[in-house]
Amino acid sequence: MKDWNPNTNRVLSRLFWVTAVGYAVIFVSAFWHLPIDIPVWHQALLIYSHFIPMFLLQLILCRTRSIPVRLFLPLGILAGVGLVWLCLTQWTLLGWVLFAYWCTAPLTGCAVAWVAYGVSYLIRNKS
Repeated sequence: MKDWNPNTNRVLSRLFWVTAVGYAVIFVSAFWHLPIDIPVWHQALLIYSHFIPMFLLQLILCRTRSIPVRLFLPLGILAGVGLVWLCLTQWTLLGWVLFAYWCTAPLTGCAVAWVAYGVSYLIRNKS
């Protein structure tokens, strides 16, 4: 059914892993020394840069997987990380607020990937 170029999937996959490792480095370096004392630019990277790996992951899933996997894999990743975070913060209100704030960038990345995939699908079907 899909006539996508497999080389594009390979490139997207490699970009995903590079950006995911980059985000892991940003995350670990932010929490390496406690209490957290990182500059504002590092805080911005910590909060917003995981938009890119989640965008790439969702785009790969849209191109290669069925609809349930497209929906539930990214949400499962966020829910798993969120469960660990909320257990560490003992389910406090501040923990919930920080988790919701942290989830904004990856959920936006997923939404943008869905839009990009939908637009490319429409353009491809009109041609």
